[in-house]
Amino acid sequence: MDVAKRGVIIGMALGDGYVRVRTRYDRKLPREERTLRVLHGPSQRAYCEWKAERLAWALGCRPMKVSTYRNGPGGRYTAYQFSKNHSYFGQVHRWLYPNGKKLFTRKVLDMLTPEGLAIWYMDDGHARKNTNSRGFVSSVATDIATQCTEVEAQVIVDWLQDRFGLEFKVRCNKRCSPGKQFYIQANTSASNQFASIIAPHVPECMLYKLAHVAALSSHECRAPVSHCFSCDTPVYDDRRGGLCVRCYTRERTKRLRAAGDDIV
Repeated sequence: MDVAKRGVIIGMALGDGYVRVRTRYDRKLPREERTLRVLHGPSQRAYCEWKAERLAWALGCRPMKVSTYRNGPGGRYTAYQFSKNHSYFGQVHRWLYPNGKKLFTRKVLDMLTPEGLAIWYMDDGHARKNTNSRGFVSSVATDIATQCTEVEAQVIVDWLQDRFGLEFKVRCNKRCSPGKQFYIQANTSASNQFASIIAPHVPECMLYKLAHVAALSSHECRAPVSHCFSCDTPVYDDRRGGLCVRCYTRERTKRLRAAGDDIV
């Protein structure tokens, strides 16, 4: 398969796409079914339709129909999905699930293209913005929720450095279950480089995924979302329970001292 087309498929499979291979029986004769299924929330219908078009281009077939899917108690949650059966997905499954579980390997990563990397980020990536006391974005971070082992995360970080010269770091989220605690993160400088690589492949409906980088060069002061309930200082994000950075740090220090923990 063409490198560019394969890169699109690998990007979807690494992200929110699920590749399934199972045996079905047709008139008592076994038949292997190889399927790629893509599912997105209600706010990402346009993105789901865009992915259906890109997958159709990669496979050389007609675009798949995006349908509504309801799940949760009483079908209260709405999502959008499409799926496609194709023999090529059997090979993709062998690459990504050698032991029945998704595994990030150098072999698979080498198949990624900038567009495939963009799809992976749009599926599993999110951004962080830090705002200074004047309301301007002073620094950003770009995360990709790989949810893998530390060894796999390091493989991804090394590949990004070798392939694109991007410096990501391995981070740990201890709230996740063992084997899924590690993700990767880029600082402000690397976020700028990363955005310049994937931006040409990001559709208009997903440009918000790069808004944190655009905010760095913006001369507009952000409006405060609230004021610190302790000292009345303007607060520009709600990550700290209504406290400014100074009050949050002070309260956290008090809690750690009261619990007898070391302050890091």
